[in-house]
Amino acid sequence: MTQPRSATVRAALEAALRGPPRSAKELSAAVGIPERAVGPHLEHLARSVAARGERLELLPPRCVACGFVLVSDRAKRPSRCPACRSERLEPPRFRLAEP
Repeated sequence: MTQPRSATVRAALEAALRGPPRSAKELSAAVGIPERAVGPHLEHLARSVAARGERLELLPPRCVACGFVLVSDRAKRPSRCPACRSERLEPPRFRLAEP
């Protein structure tokens, strides 16, 4: 059973994003929501912080085997590296960038 939250999900996500870059899995654990629910919340949060002059920064996934950086604006981790076909990929990471 999860503990009751004192802040909204998006406020808790915003607070978690103020620290070092985190993956969707780390954010879901910090906030207490399913990992698949993090993406839609991040999309909305990106628009909210942009109105205040901040921006949500996406650090793209990287292949551990060959070092290829996958350029994508998606929050979901790809299944394979397009260069070497390895399945050893670091997940995308997110953080709030100060203006």
